[in-house]
Amino acid sequence: MTDLRLRFPYFSHDDPLVFETQGSYADRSASVAQKVEYGWNHGMGEVVTALAGAGLRIDFLHEFPFAEWPVSFLQLAPDGTYRLPPEHDGRLPLFFSLKASRPET
Repeated sequence: MTDLRLRFPYFSHDDPLVFETQGSYADRSASVAQKVEYGWNHGMGEVVTALAGAGLRIDFLHEFPFAEWPVSFLQLAPDGTYRLPPEHDGRLPLFFSLKASRPET
């Protein structure tokens, strides 16, 4: 059995996450001048609260046990998605879709 270990914070944090990277998120083989990527994660509550605070109505929020792009700790599945190893597959959300709309006045 593979150990699942958390390496990055889920909740907001002041300092960016720093990653050495090859290419871009859209094309890992792309030629880019900057080899370091900086990012900040946003928890589900932060995302939904920001949308609601902007006056939007949440129409739906779906979570999925896969990602549609390669990630170092995920495995390519027969359906073309990237998932956790079999012993953990389906136990954590890895991707979500959300639809928000402006209420009619």
